[in-house]
Amino acid sequence: MKFACLDLPALPLQIVWRAEPAWRADPVVVIDEDHPQGIVLGACERARATGVLVGQRYAHALSLCGSLRARVVPPELIEATIAELRTALHTVSPRVEPGEPGTFWLDGEGLSNIFATPTRWGQAIQDASEALGFQGAVVVGFSRFPTFAIARAMRRGICVLRDEEHERRVASAVPLVRLDLDAKLRDALARLGVTRVGELVRLPGGGILERFGADAHRLYQLAAGERWDPLVPVAPPEAPDERVLLDDDEHDVERLMFFVKPPIDRLLDRLAAKSRALTALHVELTLRRAVGKVEVRSDCIKPATPTLDVRALVRLVHLRMTGMPPTAPVHEIRVWSEDTPATREQLALFASKPRRDLRAADEAIARVRAELGDDAVVRAVLREGHLPEASFGWERLVHVVAAKPSDRKIMPLVRRLHARPHPLPPQVRQVRDDGWLLSGLEHGAVVRIVGPYVISGGWWAHPASTPSETHREYHYAELSRGDMLWVYYDRTRRRWFWHGAVE
Repeated sequence: MKFACLDLPALPLQIVWRAEPAWRADPVVVIDEDHPQGIVLGACERARATGVLVGQRYAHALSLCGSLRARVVPPELIEATIAELRTALHTVSPRVEPGEPGTFWLDGEGLSNIFATPTRWGQAIQDASEALGFQGAVVVGFSRFPTFAIARAMRRGICVLRDEEHERRVASAVPLVRLDLDAKLRDALARLGVTRVGELVRLPGGGILERFGADAHRLYQLAAGERWDPLVPVAPPEAPDERVLLDDDEHDVERLMFFVKPPIDRLLDRLAAKSRALTALHVELTLRRAVGKVEVRSDCIKPATPTLDVRALVRLVHLRMTGMPPTAPVHEIRVWSEDTPATREQLALFASKPRRDLRAADEAIARVRAELGDDAVVRAVLREGHLPEASFGWERLVHVVAAKPSDRKIMPLVRRLHARPHPLPPQVRQVRDDGWLLSGLEHGAVVRIVGPYVISGGWWAHPASTPSETHREYHYAELSRGDMLWVYYDRTRRRWFWHGAVE
């Protein structure tokens, strides 16, 4: 399972049918404006049978078919429908790329453990689209253009291609009229007797570029497999809700409030980023009555005015929880909102209000120092040191300062060091990159070692005739479970040590 293509033919018409199910038995057209001079943008088969064609005026089409039904489908509705479809398709593949309206490509890499066969994956894709009221063709294959061409020719159903040769043979039989080519290019190719994809591929590529132009040559390259055409997925649409799954079922209201506040914070952050304010907060609690039996409780909290004040919302939720406590332990919390455009004052107040009370944090660490000693609260600081363990130290934390993280497109890796390097078992001479157990069977054996990175120190404090005090050869050891350990070989002690791990 490498690629799948979902093609929903005549998407604007299907949007009309979803809104008006009774119209499926009638001739239907999509027009650009609700006016007699409006242009027909799409027509169903029943309308075409009466002589209605794309490009005609609505008044002309209505004179040909008196029972004709028409609807305007604005671009905003098409975009919203595509976003809705993408949300559904992201449940069956983490990488989805939308093409022209109604066409989607899905990446099947790594899904063989979820869907036992390509047919089941194709069925899941079709079920996701049909659940939203849309019908189309699903083709599971190995490359983008052939799956798209076959899906356009099928229009309905599921097709699973056995191998690349089978894919190439089926795609070669697809008529070019199914690919919505430019009318002039289609007619010019037809005069040459080229009406199918396979016949187009047999033409010389250079001649197509010279005679028909760059667009025709690009189509030739895609059909012949000469053009690199990778999947370009889009990010999944943002979920409209925030969820918290509790590790242990909770029934105490006061403790539940600590779990409710973080998702409300995230929800308000998203609303503020869109310049929206909350008008109603929905809180859904999943209650566990018994093993395998759950119950869902929903509450709607409405503030007096649209707000972005998390403290006011938490107080209202607390009042509801206190007055109507959960009747069973809570297993999951879900919150979502109804919103409206926010005012400048609300956005300015939200931006200026600090999320953390630094004064309260100072008071908290003061209580910790009073109970456990002045060295109980420390922070890491960088120091000039040659060895890794000497390149940082700890100093007492007196005041908490606001964090100022820098924006990074790539998250930095974290290297965690042991207070003291742990001695490791000796490495087997016959084995280098696999079979070496560093931290027990639960982590697995070493599958790859990168290095060495030599750190040598102490030679400046000793005469040249004596060996250096420190000579370490650091390596990154990747384990079969995925852990990345930071180990070194000490030449002086002639053994391996585990110094830390990279996360």
